[in-house]
Amino acid sequence: MASYAFLDPRCRYALPDDFEYADYIETEQELWALFPETEGKRVNFCQIGLTASLYIETAEQGDLKANETYFLMPFPDHTMRPLRMKALRRLTLREFRMSHLTALRLSERLDGAGPIMDHVHLKILGSEVIRESEANS
Repeated sequence: MASYAFLDPRCRYALPDDFEYADYIETEQELWALFPETEGKRVNFCQIGLTASLYIETAEQGDLKANETYFLMPFPDHTMRPLRMKALRRLTLREFRMSHLTALRLSERLDGAGPIMDHVHLKILGSEVIRESEANS
């Protein structure tokens, strides 16, 4: 497993039977219109602190580079699994806001994936951290 990956990059999580990959990917592809430099690759973005970066899929192997990460993404085989992506560039505030509107629609497509995300959060944080945070809230 990669040193900086919080989950094994080979892990897979089954999506609910009613998950519609075609609807999800059509919405994700709206980002292609906003960012043609993604060249039709899988795309995501991430806010880090007070900036955000645009990421595209990469076929790189081995240890993650400083500009790479894994995003848990849906696939046509009805699974969610890590997809290795590299930072393409930073987003302006206007671009981030437009992207965020698309991300809201993507999250609607993933409504049934809540149990997967709960499992992933528990696996990454560990039960002791979750218990501590619940005790302090």
